[in-house]
Amino acid sequence: MLELDFDLNDLCSKTDEELVAVAKNDKSAAGILLSRYSKLILIKSKIYANSDTDSEDLHQEGFISLLKAINAYDPSQGAKFSTFAEKCIVNRMKTVSARMGRNCSDVNRIDEDEAADVLSVEETPESIFLYKEFFDELLGSIDSLLSDAELQAFRLCISGMTYKQAAHKLGVTEKSVDNAMQRARRKIRALYKKRMEN
Repeated sequence: MLELDFDLNDLCSKTDEELVAVAKNDKSAAGILLSRYSKLILIKSKIYANSDTDSEDLHQEGFISLLKAINAYDPSQGAKFSTFAEKCIVNRMKTVSARMGRNCSDVNRIDEDEAADVLSVEETPESIFLYKEFFDELLGSIDSLLSDAELQAFRLCISGMTYKQAAHKLGVTEKSVDNAMQRARRKIRALYKKRMEN
């Protein structure tokens, strides 16, 4: 346990960009990023929720978008990870809300100072450990919950591939990938809601 606490303390001192660099191979780093951005995702999910989409659905979509952002981030493009992640999260929430019939153009964006305040909340080793534990358990449950086709499509899409690229890699149609992702989202949403209730 002491070794884990030391590693978490070491990871906590890293910048978002440093964490992203190791998060692809280290669940603890990904857990810290999820913890850091959980409040931003919560705020955005409440902003973009409407009568057709509840904030829990958007909250879950926000976490999926953050995982995709971790895998897709390219520091050579010159953007900070926080800017890139927020853009990914907001774009996904707008897409889901628009699909459900709401025009999001009238929604006020949280300004940079407010976003910085949300992201600057200090994490404790205990909260990071609990969040990482929750994240590991959720990912383990997702692996056993999804069918092979859903899991393959989910992993490829989370890694940053488009539906078209994933379809090509899997040797299926783009519609098959879309269907697998829709089923996976429904299952993950139900699992996420159940975990949040407990």
